[in-house]
Amino acid sequence: MKLLVLDVEGTIFKTKIRLPGATIDSTIWQSIADALGSEAVAAEVATHKKWDSGKYGSYLEWMKDTIRIHKEFKLTQEVFERVISAAEYQVDFVETLKKVNREKYEPVLVTGGFRELARRVQVDCQISHAFAACEYIFDKGVLASFNLLPCDFAGKLDFVHLMLREYGLSDEDWIFVGDGRNDVPIALDAPYSIGYKPHPELNAVVDKTITDYSDLTLILS
Repeated sequence: MKLLVLDVEGTIFKTKIRLPGATIDSTIWQSIADALGSEAVAAEVATHKKWDSGKYGSYLEWMKDTIRIHKEFKLTQEVFERVISAAEYQVDFVETLKKVNREKYEPVLVTGGFRELARRVQVDCQISHAFAACEYIFDKGVLASFNLLPCDFAGKLDFVHLMLREYGLSDEDWIFVGDGRNDVPIALDAPYSIGYKPHPELNAVVDKTITDYSDLTLILS
């Protein structure tokens, strides 16, 4: 058996919102800013500029700054859940995953996005393992707290190796599928990596590029 390690935002779900001036595609972080209005959008884009100039020490720092924006502009549970629900699957993803032989491949989700979005995939596709960078905790409809994991960029690898150990698998027993430049570190480490309509930086390092999930079925078989 091998692990089938899947990124979520941009890989499983479509990128619907790309804010002008933002340098990283994101399904949910940017969608939340868009839902909160023009001032929140400007604040979100400013965090991307800070990231590109190296002013954050880690992805956790970036998330904390972005969460500060969500609190400042009064993100509610109703708005958040609406954004999560509106995310659209990539064409044929759900159907493709249902065809995967679970005796040969154990799907694992690793994402720098939200736990709530990963949970949708777990329910729809019967996936047992998901690691997501952020989970929101609401109290009476108001964002009250959050849980953060270092689960993006090179941090994704830590969770992959955790699952390999738990399943008694070797470092060669996994395949990765992703789309963004933040997936470059994990793609470089993976024994076999697949880019789904990948960012140019990811496309330069993956073993295979696909634009249709039917191609994934062929690769896995």
